[in-house]
Amino acid sequence: MKLSLGIHIGHDRGACLIKDGKVIAALSQERIDRIKHSQSLNIPFETIDALLEYCHLTIADISCVGLSAVAIENDDIYNTYKNKFFSYYKCEYKPFFLVHHHDAHAYSTYYSSGFDESMIFVFDGGGDFTESMQESETIYLASHNNISCIDRRLQNLAVRHMKDPINHLIPFMPKYVQNLEMSLARKYSQITHLLGFGFGQEGKTMGLASYGKPIVDLSNADYKTLGFSLTYKDIIKDLFVMQQRSGKDFQDFLYSERENIAATVQALIEKAVISLIQNYTQRYGIKNVCLAGGLFLNCLTNHKIIEKCNLSDVFILPASGDDGQALGSAYYAYTKMYGTNTEFEIELPYLGLSYDDSYIEKEIKEKRLKYRKHEDGELIKKIAGYIYDSKIIAFHRGRSEIGPRALCHRSILANPTNKNMKDILNYRVKHREPFRPFAPTVVDEEQYNYFDLKHSSEYMLLATTVKDEYRSDLTAITHVDNTARIQSVAKDKEPFLHALLMEIKAKTGYPIVLNTSFNVAGEPIVESPLDALNTFLKTDIDILVLGNFIIEKETMLEQ
Repeated sequence: MKLSLGIHIGHDRGACLIKDGKVIAALSQERIDRIKHSQSLNIPFETIDALLEYCHLTIADISCVGLSAVAIENDDIYNTYKNKFFSYYKCEYKPFFLVHHHDAHAYSTYYSSGFDESMIFVFDGGGDFTESMQESETIYLASHNNISCIDRRLQNLAVRHMKDPINHLIPFMPKYVQNLEMSLARKYSQITHLLGFGFGQEGKTMGLASYGKPIVDLSNADYKTLGFSLTYKDIIKDLFVMQQRSGKDFQDFLYSERENIAATVQALIEKAVISLIQNYTQRYGIKNVCLAGGLFLNCLTNHKIIEKCNLSDVFILPASGDDGQALGSAYYAYTKMYGTNTEFEIELPYLGLSYDDSYIEKEIKEKRLKYRKHEDGELIKKIAGYIYDSKIIAFHRGRSEIGPRALCHRSILANPTNKNMKDILNYRVKHREPFRPFAPTVVDEEQYNYFDLKHSSEYMLLATTVKDEYRSDLTAITHVDNTARIQSVAKDKEPFLHALLMEIKAKTGYPIVLNTSFNVAGEPIVESPLDALNTFLKTDIDILVLGNFIIEKETMLEQ
């Protein structure tokens, strides 16, 4: 048996297992410890152990280990983490590889894509240190399972944390900081903090951007190669000048212009990414592209890449952020151990844990709740009926998803044709900012009927416009700019979900459901049945579906 273990430390740490060329499990530590992003330099032993137990394996079965981190110089930490690993497991030595951060991203997306020849673009906040600087954007060529770096841009080291005023407020920013180089993704994070949002909340900036228009002139920005310059003062200094001329207090100015500021950085990212991909793919004559790094969670940019870059195919890993690093590290270790001739297999995106009926029933009984169990056909009819009646459904079924997007295995589902559903969900459950949209899930074969898609959108990584004739009916999932972030469901991959969507169509006229993550603000998406029960009980969700069990809030307590 050939079995590699991939590990990532830092934020969004996690683990992954590849057995005989097949990715058999992957999980983020946050799903286990319930700490969003689970940032730590400690090896996520809890997650490793959970995956080994789930797959009926032991540490003795592992053939090799790959480990990645972020903002390190690999040679300096190799022995530290190797020793920690073998000290914890007290097992015999196994080949142990440290993986550069951007290499892990590149391996994670290319080996999952199924492409033979491809260009790989890795754009994120920052990778590992090299030449006294930090990785910012890296481009690779891949062919016949061999990956080679062809270009790389470096950035200066960040000064403390991006949340500190020194990094995003000009009056507090020394001149030497103003002129430091930064990555495209870090610029997006910088503006996110300027707008008052926090770590990992770039999605809020993306949602807000749809309400505004760019207010900084970006026409002279040149992004043909990775030789471009992007500094801490770019955009920030222009905004400071505008504020001075406006006569407004800086905070008042930020609030009055926040939609336009978000739109400005969104436009910058779109311009830069599209230009770079266009130029490099044309130069090398390659039409397949693999994308990874946190920047490619920006679903507005992703769809514009497909629209404008004249590509044959694009693959974006659903865990394109650091929660995909462990997968890349597992691929890396496997190829270093066994060579590059392996044809890897991965069944995205459901690579986490699942729970059988006896386990679920035990958890429900321990909460002393009333429940009913249904066969699949009856369960589908009941859920569709609840959706039609505009009930809020918490849905927990099958293996959990890899990546930050809930893809209907750990989701909250609702009626997309109820024009008030967005407000109802926010008031009763999610408590999110009103400018943030909710997403649709649609059957694969009809996704192009309702949305102006140029590529199938399996993993909720593409946003495009809802076709004009459907916007008035699908108000709950149509954003202010008439876009939606789409998940498509194929019958052969997800027969239960597909059948559910078709039953919903029989009632509402649309094979579409509103889908948002099964969690509350500040918490990770639920993983276990106990997580699901606890979240259900502390929120105003109407119905909980756990596997084939239904619990109704109105009748849930035992008599």
